[in-house]
Amino acid sequence: MPISIVRIKRRLVRGGDYQRFRPLSGPCRDFTLAATLLLTVAALGDAPSTPHKSQPRYVTKSIRGRVVWLYEAMSRLHGVKPVPDAGDRILALEAADGRLYPIFEDIRGRAFRRDERLRKMEVELDVREYAGSPMVQILRVYELTDEGKFDVDYWCEICSIAMFELKECECCQGPIELRRQKLADPVNE
Repeated sequence: MPISIVRIKRRLVRGGDYQRFRPLSGPCRDFTLAATLLLTVAALGDAPSTPHKSQPRYVTKSIRGRVVWLYEAMSRLHGVKPVPDAGDRILALEAADGRLYPIFEDIRGRAFRRDERLRKMEVELDVREYAGSPMVQILRVYELTDEGKFDVDYWCEICSIAMFELKECECCQGPIELRRQKLADPVNE
């Protein structure tokens, strides 16, 4: 036979366990409410009056120069002698003012390692500069010439697919070629 809710309540009252679950009443309740309110106000008083703005993780900017091997540029510009096996490890963009921007090697950065032709170009790179890191991540590559500014990537003529580094086509596994697309000249106003 099922026990009714009334019987359960009676047993709790008789057994004394019900006292533990009885809601606060009287002076205890008033004291608890006052203490809770006081602690809440105190905690809010420590909060800043203006919301804290988080710093951006990175800044996007354009830099111009030539991509070089970092060890070679440090040796040439600053007289630092690298160890023999330092060789072709880290790429950097050398700006006209001599500043070096080490390049993080993802797909776009690795293109400069794989294709020597890119290292011979005067380039403008759209990059991300991450807070707390000296390295830049390449987003876009432009070649700068007397003829104008060219968007640089790799192209498979068979599949009509653009890629960002020299390798076999991702689709047909055939050869791809370096592609330069002239950007429209800005309108002089």
